[in-house]
Amino acid sequence: MELIPTGAVPSFSADKNIKAVIFDIYGTLIISASGDIMQAGYDAGMFKRSLDAAGFETLVPKAGLMAIHPLFEEEVIRGKEDAKAAGIPFPELNIVDIWRKTLGRAEDQGLIKGLEQADLRLFTFIFELSSNQVWPMPKMKETIDALRDKGYPLGIVSNAQFYTPVMMNYFFSGKIHGEEFLDGFERDLSVFSYKMLKGKPDTAVYEALVEPLAKRGLKPQDVLYVGNDMLKDIYAAQQVGFKTCFYAGDKRAYRLRKDHPQASKIQPDYVITELRQLLEIV
Repeated sequence: MELIPTGAVPSFSADKNIKAVIFDIYGTLIISASGDIMQAGYDAGMFKRSLDAAGFETLVPKAGLMAIHPLFEEEVIRGKEDAKAAGIPFPELNIVDIWRKTLGRAEDQGLIKGLEQADLRLFTFIFELSSNQVWPMPKMKETIDALRDKGYPLGIVSNAQFYTPVMMNYFFSGKIHGEEFLDGFERDLSVFSYKMLKGKPDTAVYEALVEPLAKRGLKPQDVLYVGNDMLKDIYAAQQVGFKTCFYAGDKRAYRLRKDHPQASKIQPDYVITELRQLLEIV
């Protein structure tokens, strides 16, 4: 996959006060075909491939498996509505739980069978990679390696699911393993929305870093947060006191949020169009 240029103009300078760097993933460290983790497209072949791999038996022709899609959407909507009713303004769902409920309903409707024996995580993993193709941003690994070599603690704040670190670790090392943290990133500085069941722009996902940063002797203003969304990344991170860098490298994930009353009025500290430009800031 290749970048689709945004036409944005980079704006940055050296900042020797930065002592740690935190990243978004989708649209920042990786190119996402859908532009967002939950905006993928589906077809019957994706369902069949994922169901077969996970050990399900399909009981209808392949085209009939598309009936699973509206069940999935209903479970997503219901899950988010329930979470909001419980006081979570920007809920994140555990996608494996959503698929468990969805495929349970599909089994009840006679579309598939074998839920008890099937590997739901494998189904979810294959379905995600089929429906939302991803690829590392240019110079992603080289930039991360260079920051690490310079001694910067690296972290993550991402709207993500369990398969996200698995996928990222493959991009870094070429190996698949089930560890749900990114190799080379600090675990105590890594926040994944599916673990908190809260998603960006909820500032709680950024506030979760304040204590582990303090244990390292760092304040939020010592940290540079890099993301591609002016609301979920830049505005939300600024509310907690982080310095911000807007990554404007790929049009699919270029989120200016001009219609948002707060995010449309703020400015990031820096704008980059290539990840390697970070090395000129830090």
